[in-house]
Amino acid sequence: MKHRDRIDALVKDLAPELKDLTKKIHANPEIGMKEFKAYEWQVELLKKYGFDLEEGYCDMPTAYRATYRSDKSGPVLATIAEYDCLPKIGHGCGHNLIAMMGIGAGIVLKEFVDMYGGEIRVYGTPGEENAGGKIPMADAGVFDDVDVCMEVHPACHYSDSWNMSAIDGFFIEFFGQPTHAANSPEKGVNALDAMILLFQAIGLLRQQTKEDARIHAIILEGGTAVNVIPDYTKAEICTRSYRAADVHDLSDRVIKAAEGAALATGCTFKMTRPAPMWPDLVSNQTLTDRIAEYITEVVGEEPKRLHGKYKSGSTDLGSVSYRCPTTQPNVKIGDAPDGTIFGMHTPYFAEFAGSDEAIDASIEFIKVIVGTGIDALTEPEFLAKVKEEFENMDKK
Repeated sequence: MKHRDRIDALVKDLAPELKDLTKKIHANPEIGMKEFKAYEWQVELLKKYGFDLEEGYCDMPTAYRATYRSDKSGPVLATIAEYDCLPKIGHGCGHNLIAMMGIGAGIVLKEFVDMYGGEIRVYGTPGEENAGGKIPMADAGVFDDVDVCMEVHPACHYSDSWNMSAIDGFFIEFFGQPTHAANSPEKGVNALDAMILLFQAIGLLRQQTKEDARIHAIILEGGTAVNVIPDYTKAEICTRSYRAADVHDLSDRVIKAAEGAALATGCTFKMTRPAPMWPDLVSNQTLTDRIAEYITEVVGEEPKRLHGKYKSGSTDLGSVSYRCPTTQPNVKIGDAPDGTIFGMHTPYFAEFAGSDEAIDASIEFIKVIVGTGIDALTEPEFLAKVKEEFENMDKK
């Protein structure tokens, strides 16, 4: 790793402020798109270190873009900060650590951008757990000129970057005609029958889907009284698959099943999407391989090598990966209390995310990102290979 001693010194000097930032975010968990405290703390720190801030970015009050440009031209490097929490659990996905690592890497990379030429950006992306703040950013084209984008996720192991599934979500509503269920059932149009038919159709549909396909569905409203024919029902449905094109197809098939259920029961139906589909995360393997090498060098531990393997989970970072070369390696923050692998989105992961062990491991991992960023600034052949892989990526 180039400039290892200098990277170590810069990270050491910055560590107290980074620890303070992540502990404050952890102690004050905020739901997606309402991360006002976390937002202010991050903006304040980035301004202190000379970044130009675009606040309320892309019309989201808790989004930002922080930019530092050298006087010399060069590549555009980006890091990602996330900082929203999970309802009732808190930081059970460790976004307080993601924010700290994204900001820390950005600040440390400033010196090397000045040295070699280029630009470093830190994107503050709200609502990863709900609204998907990266999606409107990607749609606005703000990542299109980025040469390298890196985000780090806390986990129970060190690894290179997973590919992650695309996901779509929508509501289905059926509208019927109420009537007394005993005195005049023939006058009713049963919206619950339509919903039951839809769920039966989904169950049958699962037999004819790809192995990686997933359909999740719950009934939110199914009637108001047992002696009244239900005139209204509502379900929330989620579809997943490894690739975005397959999710589009899967959602279309579910919506057609809803249309059929409405036709069979005499109901009308309505489909609404609260948010756009999240594409799959396509990890840039050239970036990921370099990061894996530096995990071994910096941490002294062989990372789990995934080599582009897909995972059933989803992230709005997928929308970024369709716009620029992107990677999301994992940093190990600890083990479960019984020594076994522990899962994200759990209370004990939330507890781990605020521990000194997790914070120290995450601060050390900043060096991996900085080292990879310096290589992108100084090795034209490496950067060209990163960009060539992205250009040849299957973007269906």
